[in-house]
Amino acid sequence: MTNDDRPPGISHEDESDTAMPSMSTLVIRTWHEPDQTPSLRARITYGEDPSGEPRTVSTADPDKVLSVVHQWLSGQTNPPDKV
Repeated sequence: MTNDDRPPGISHEDESDTAMPSMSTLVIRTWHEPDQTPSLRARITYGEDPSGEPRTVSTADPDKVLSVVHQWLSGQTNPPDKV
């Protein structure tokens, strides 16, 4: 998301609004390695501060993927009513 891409309902006028949701990103890349057991591989990259370094988790455990996503979602603020 670039600085000009905003969620629906958020305009430039809303930038000074303290209720504006934070802009954070989570990317999950998955692939299969057929010669391995389990064959699933995942790399999760996420960040909460656009100017900070992203964090990365690599795993072969689907439950770990779900756990990281759950923790990341739990850290998100509730969007304002107008979004």
